[in-house]
Amino acid sequence: MDKRTVAVLFGGCSSEYSVSLASAQAVVQHMDRERYTPVLIGISRSGAWLHYTGPVECLAEDTWNDPRWCAPAVVSLDRGDQTLLVRRGKQVERVHLDAAFPVLHGKNGEDGTVQGVFELAGIPLVGCGVLASALCMDKDRAHKLAAVAGVSVPNSYVLGRGEAGEAASRAERLGYPISVKPVKAGSSYGVTKVTEADSSSRRGTGVFP
Repeated sequence: MDKRTVAVLFGGCSSEYSVSLASAQAVVQHMDRERYTPVLIGISRSGAWLHYTGPVECLAEDTWNDPRWCAPAVVSLDRGDQTLLVRRGKQVERVHLDAAFPVLHGKNGEDGTVQGVFELAGIPLVGCGVLASALCMDKDRAHKLAAVAGVSVPNSYVLGRGEAGEAASRAERLGYPISVKPVKAGSSYGVTKVTEADSSSRRGTGVFP
């Protein structure tokens, strides 16, 4: 069987940046090297895409973004090219990609945006595509879609910007205890359990372990 070259993406412009680093390190360390050759693409907190060639152990430590091991890189959007373009000085290196594995968490990683890049480029993707990723990242829309399909979902509401004054009255209608979380973040990121009307004002109250 021919070895496949797989782009492994990590980091990203997300509050879950650090989680992605730990996940990606585990993925790379457990890849079967007889079947797959990983090509590491680190995305910095500011959004720079970098081809990373340093020690895998530096990922979880967040010491990977070092000029010795990093070079600017972009995915060619020429469909069928299936290439990562890496700039090394004045030269551009072309690295063939058989597939992409976005080990990214949260915004700009699980929400369909990165998935769209690889679908445009014609590079097979590990995981969900654009539509499924976008719908599942938005918890409000995911609940509504499940409800339409006849799946039982808990009662909920979305509190938008400038609507903090409505939080108490709407929570009373739902009934305590209630769970509060960002509408567009990882499934367990930022989840807080609120047991009474004034508990949300006490820092740290009711956060799930």
